[in-house]
Amino acid sequence: SMQQEVQQVPYNDAPDALRRRFALLQHRATRDAGPMPEETTPELLHDPALNARSFYSSVNGEIASYAAVVRKTIAHGEQVFDMAGLSCVATDPDFRARGLGLRTVAAATRWIEQSPIDLGVFTCDPPLAYFYARAGAWSVVNDVVLIGSRDDGALRSDLLGKAVLMRLFSAKARAAAPTLSHTVIDLDLPVGHFL
Repeated sequence: SMQQEVQQVPYNDAPDALRRRFALLQHRATRDAGPMPEETTPELLHDPALNARSFYSSVNGEIASYAAVVRKTIAHGEQVFDMAGLSCVATDPDFRARGLGLRTVAAATRWIEQSPIDLGVFTCDPPLAYFYARAGAWSVVNDVVLIGSRDDGALRSDLLGKAVLMRLFSAKARAAAPTLSHTVIDLDLPVGHFL
C-alpha cells in the first residue's frame, strides 16, 4: 500500500467527528485497560489549555495511529521553559507492526524540533522507551522525577514505575542542563493529569 503522509491538525480546531475518531482509536488501543472512566468525556482527549497538536496516520480512511504534542510553560529552578510532551500515543490493534506508530511519533517529534520549544519531557512504560528512542531520539533520564503537581494525590513518574523521556531543544535549555538533571520537574497540571 502507498506510504501516506502523517496528517496533523490543532486538536482544539479539529471537527467533532475527527475528535471522536481519535477517541475511538484510543479506546481500541487500550481496550485491555477496561472502559473509559465515567467522568471523562470520551470526545475530549486533551485539555484545551495544553494547545495540543494531533498527528495521525490513516489506512484506507481508518485512523490507524495517533500521537499528540501538548505544550505548556513550566517554571523550574529560576527559569521558565516552554515545554512539549507526547500524549495519547496509540496504534489501532488491527494496524500494528507496520511502522505506523514510528512514523507518527517521528512526525510529531520533528514538529517539536522545528518549534520554539525549550524542552520535551513525558513518561512511558519502560519497555516502550526503545520505541521512542527509535522514533524520535528520546532518551531515558533516570535521574529525573516528573510530578503532575505538588498537590496531594498528584501523579509521579517514580511511584507509577514510568520511564521519564527528555530532550533539550533550545540553547536556553541546554545551558540549563545541570538544573534539569538529578531533579524533580513539576508539570503544574490539575490533579489526576500527567504526561
